Amino acid sequence: MVSLIQAIILSIVQGITEWFPISSSGHLALFQQFFGFQNLSFDVFLHFASVLAVIIIFWKDIVDISYLRKNKTPKYLLFFIIALVPAGIVGILFRDFIKGFFSSSLYLGIFFMFSGIIVYLTKFSRPRAIRKRDNLDFFDSIFIGCFQAIAIFPGVSRSGFTISSGLFRGLSKKTAISFSFLLSIPLILGASLLEMRNIVFGEVNYFILLVSFIITFLVSFITIKLLLKIIRSEKFYLFGVYNLILGLVIFIYSLSQVF
Repeated sequence: MVSLIQAIILSIVQGITEWFPISSSGHLALFQQFFGFQNLSFDVFLHFASVLAVIIIFWKDIVDISYLRKNKTPKYLLFFIIALVPAGIVGILFRDFIKGFFSSSLYLGIFFMFSGIIVYLTKFSRPRAIRKRDNLDFFDSIFIGCFQAIAIFPGVSRSGFTISSGLFRGLSKKTAISFSFLLSIPLILGASLLEMRNIVFGEVNYFILLVSFIITFLVSFITIKLLLKIIRSEKFYLFGVYNLILGLVIFIYSLSQVF
């Protein structure tokens, strides 16, 4: 059973780490191991609160997609759907298999380091002289979608992988960011629906759920706004350094426990 203090801490951690490219699933797994509290449904609930902030911040883009306005053409909508397929397949078919990694510090360390390498490589993604693209193509959607599927593993940042993969493909920062955040909406809402029964009839009381929801939403809103500024300032790759260091510390600690 999670206490109110633990729920508040986990909510703050979720709000920050879901949108900063440092893996919310990995950080929540670490904190839950520390608290001795393991509840995937509660994690999904916090993700649901986070995605509400995305919907509010990017509501204009959502409307443009819905009504195919501006650059949100039928092709964009098709590419958007294609990018969702890999993560949807992995999430449905391998959900129970992936759950096992959440309780392993050793694997968390490995995945954090892997995520850190990918994010850091954005520093060298494309020469600045090359013009960045604002329009996606079929290969962009497949590439980003596959990276998003990998990010289902704990310790691998979804936002980090989707934004990085977009930059690797030569997309502009604005396009890579908006596409990444918009992709999170159906995935997180879908996962929330799958876990809804466990959330409603779970072991966390409704007052704690309400407090957690509000805190996660507010922290997520602030974090997204801050991340947008960081990416524009060419400092995005520094999150890779954080992931590498954290992953290495966790990995070494895990090995020390084994030997």
